[in-house]
Amino acid sequence: MKRHRIATTISDKHWKLLKIHEEKFETQRKALEIALECLENNTEQYSELTVKQKYWLMCESIGSVCCVQKEALKILMETVNHERFKEYVTKNKPIEYEIQILLQKPLNECSLEEVVNGLMIVFRTSHMFDTIDCKDNGDYYLLILTHSLGLNNSKLNLMTCKSLFITYGADIESKTSGNIIFIKVFKDKTL
Repeated sequence: MKRHRIATTISDKHWKLLKIHEEKFETQRKALEIALECLENNTEQYSELTVKQKYWLMCESIGSVCCVQKEALKILMETVNHERFKEYVTKNKPIEYEIQILLQKPLNECSLEEVVNGLMIVFRTSHMFDTIDCKDNGDYYLLILTHSLGLNNSKLNLMTCKSLFITYGADIESKTSGNIIFIKVFKDKTL
């Protein structure tokens, strides 16, 4: 086995630790090698958070996390005041805010691809949808969202998506049913 010489200085605290581990592992070399291997193994074990995990932590830190069982949410959605919700979306722009929190920059500095990908992450994190799919069809992105929360869920989520893309300046076409939302987000065509 090829060996390499190192020369360095360390603090008193770490010198004492090295001496303790030298007794345990017989040599300083072996103590240092084991420490380096442990460091390597720990970095592999604790890999960096995914974008979704980072977003979840951001949501928690700003207090936007609210756990509601799907059946309870469905009941709330069935009784929602659509005009009041539309006023809220128009005034507060909640999805726009979430995208900016996720991407850490103003919406007007984001590419359309970033906005669409950000929206997919926000939707996946919400667990409101059963399936979330986004297809790049050349001239437009096609978002297909399925859920089991009824027609009002489709209407309310479409309302927030329209607000996002109008604010961004992208033209969209949409269709909804009781359990599916289809949204075409055109790449080049803007309002």
